[in-house]
Amino acid sequence: MPISVGTVRDIPVRALKLCGLTWSGDLLWFSEGVLNQIIAIDPATGAVQHRIPCAAVRSDLTTMGGHLIQVVGDDRVLRVIDPATGDTVTELPNPRPGEALSGLEAAQHGVWLGYENRKSIDLRTTDGLKLVDTIPVHAPPAGVTVSDDYLAYADYHGAMINLVDLETRREVASYNVAGNPTGLTWDGSRIWYCDHTTLQLRAIMVPGISAQ
Repeated sequence: MPISVGTVRDIPVRALKLCGLTWSGDLLWFSEGVLNQIIAIDPATGAVQHRIPCAAVRSDLTTMGGHLIQVVGDDRVLRVIDPATGDTVTELPNPRPGEALSGLEAAQHGVWLGYENRKSIDLRTTDGLKLVDTIPVHAPPAGVTVSDDYLAYADYHGAMINLVDLETRREVASYNVAGNPTGLTWDGSRIWYCDHTTLQLRAIMVPGISAQ
């Protein structure tokens, strides 16, 4: 049964369409799909620290190897960006051509990818995006993130964030959240999500994985 959880931090942002969200160790970076920007904010104050133009922003955002990776364009390719300069380093093809890539997270296991039309999340290698595993889930993911032992994904239409135990490969908890979540990220103690409905970045504490 889903558990209702309240947010522990809400940051309204100047945006028209929230897409992706990622954590760089000290800043929250989110992507905006109308202004076509990637914006970094201080999670304590909400103050904007950086703005990077990024044409054709689509869905999720992650960090890997010191770079930002943003899903862009109708083909949902992966644009690798230098956060210091805003320059595009390279673009990587969508590993499932023709399908709408919606969730993206680079982590210690590899790169996790979810799609709008698939009730599953792929794990791929950081080098070459070769398929390693596919984990079935109950709803198409609008965003994904990972803690040490859990994979979390956003169910936009259900207004839920769901947890998958990486050891058992089974969903173990579902949390009803305020608004409609899209991009997700984990800052080491909280799950943050883009609330597409109210244009806020919101954080929840999750029993069992969040620092108390």
